[in-house]
Amino acid sequence: METIRIGADELILWLRKNEKAENVPNDEITGLGRRIYNLIVCELGGRKLEPSFPCRWETSDEAQSIDKYNLPKTAAQYEISINQIGEMYRILNQW
Repeated sequence: METIRIGADELILWLRKNEKAENVPNDEITGLGRRIYNLIVCELGGRKLEPSFPCRWETSDEAQSIDKYNLPKTAAQYEISINQIGEMYRILNQW
């Protein structure tokens, strides 16, 4: 099975750019982090990689795009079958 590594930050960026889950915070307890974990690990059979990684965009305290309803400073990383990518985005598109 061929897999791809994808970060929750990439998915949060996609959700925010496509005006999905606008009033949902990023956190891993009750927000998008938890929903992304449940989607990838519980529904699609992927796995969470450790540790979380810093995001690749400007993450200083002054960055206007960084907050709980915008983009995260760090994000979990996942490994998922490339065959599940289409299904993952189909589900995300419904959020």
